[in-house]
Amino acid sequence: MNSEMQNFGVCLLPEPHTIIADTLNYDEAIPVYITEAAQFLSEGQAKKALQTLNRAPVKIPDCPWGWIVAATAHCSLKNFTVAREVSQRGLQQVGKNTHLFDCLGVSFCGLTDYANAQNSFLSALQSDIHNTNAVVNLANVFMSQNQPDAAFEILQQGLKQNPDSSEIRHLLVQLHPAWIQPLVGGKLRLRRQAPDDEDFLARCFADQAFMNKYHRFMVNRQTKQNIGNTLKQNPRYSVLKQKSVQWLIEQAVGDSQENPRYYPIGLASLAEIQLNHQRAEVLIGFPEPAHRGHGTPLAAMLLLLDFVFNRIGFNKLTSIVYGDNPYSQRSTLALGFSQEGFRPRQLRDLNTGAWLDIYDNGLLQSDFRTQARLARLSGHLLGFDITRSRTETTVFEQ
Repeated sequence: MNSEMQNFGVCLLPEPHTIIADTLNYDEAIPVYITEAAQFLSEGQAKKALQTLNRAPVKIPDCPWGWIVAATAHCSLKNFTVAREVSQRGLQQVGKNTHLFDCLGVSFCGLTDYANAQNSFLSALQSDIHNTNAVVNLANVFMSQNQPDAAFEILQQGLKQNPDSSEIRHLLVQLHPAWIQPLVGGKLRLRRQAPDDEDFLARCFADQAFMNKYHRFMVNRQTKQNIGNTLKQNPRYSVLKQKSVQWLIEQAVGDSQENPRYYPIGLASLAEIQLNHQRAEVLIGFPEPAHRGHGTPLAAMLLLLDFVFNRIGFNKLTSIVYGDNPYSQRSTLALGFSQEGFRPRQLRDLNTGAWLDIYDNGLLQSDFRTQARLARLSGHLLGFDITRSRTETTVFEQ
């Protein structure tokens, strides 16, 4: 698979075990040499699978499984030109077949021919709407062409036909537009970082005192060009590719409520996003001391809690606090987090050589719902109670 496609996920080939299972349900008898080749393929021995097919004294060209095994094996070996030819010959010989269309699409992707890959995966779905491989592969093709909306739409359609598919649901969650929508409450707005923010971000990363509290081990000597290049990447793919989300914290100025003007005052992130476990680590910081009080950090954290538990639907949020920042640890616990661990001399500051203690904190969604203090504070600072969900379904439930 070419490097660009790998950024989004390797296209899925017909699963060898599925091929074997399907051969058992095939109406006609399958030649022994094909079942033996399929077995080798299921064991990860693509070369032996091809050798078994090639050595057969008599070949049965109208049996689709021989073509499927051969095309899958060639794709596994990255013989994409041969895989394309085998898939096309097989389709000519046996007619429409969802597995062969899958192999054909994968071979076109390997050859960076995304237009034909898209058509092949569409044909695979037309042949079998329950082919979840084709759904995921088609989404990958759209993403490779920077069309996240088209990818999201095909995943939504695919999930309707295959509601039990964890692969489709997992990718759908990562591409959901909720990740890029601004979070607004009171006088604050959290929006995804954009190319115009590079000056502010450069100042933040160059501020060693701030970074020591926000993310001490983030590369803080990035050039402005490097920051700009990062910001040019489509934010829709950040969960999929970096397992993280970064926001700019902005404060409204002026009295206009209909069209407020905002200016940046801080940074917020969800890092170490683990969708399988529905959890993430939260980071939040303000470079200027003037913005670290008066309820501003609290309001920003309340917005993040609302997003994490009510919009996305995570089960848990974690927070790691350095031992030399006792104020942050007290504030974290005051928000309802529980201290789950303390790791003395866990990390070493490479700038000073000092050893750092680490506090591990966590907040479960079930505990979040019972926090009367959060309900009261969010009502005052944001204008709504974050402990009560304001949406019918979360991203994980859609």
